[in-house]
Amino acid sequence: MKIDLVKQLINEFENSEVFKMKVEIDDIKLELEKTPIAPVNVVSTPITTQVTNTEIVNEPVKQEPEINGTPVKSPIVGVYYAASSPTAKPYVEVGSKVKAGQVLCIVEAMKVMNEIKAPIDGTVTSIMANSEDLVEYDQVLMIIEG
Repeated sequence: MKIDLVKQLINEFENSEVFKMKVEIDDIKLELEKTPIAPVNVVSTPITTQVTNTEIVNEPVKQEPEINGTPVKSPIVGVYYAASSPTAKPYVEVGSKVKAGQVLCIVEAMKVMNEIKAPIDGTVTSIMANSEDLVEYDQVLMIIEG
């Protein structure tokens, strides 16, 4: 049955480390997306499920965490690093005062180290990724309040 297949795909997706998935089988189009699990200061992980051309529509409504301040987002898909090397001190920590243009972290993509810089002067109030996490394009890495 198609409904069993859809339920199985949703279950597998929710229990996986995949953040976005699109599946098309015959007349079923399934798009699933969730945000990566963040540190303790994030309350919920929104999951949006959309099925078209069938009678099944499952869209859990969850309130997204409120972001106060300026989000610093990853410009690329890659691996997040808080420091320049495993033994080095992190570029910033929660509570660090930063200046616009200051290096906050590194996102490695295809062996290229991309420095992520502060967009504004302010204080780092939240860090949403851990070293060596795989981060997605446009994923919020940290919050700076100016």
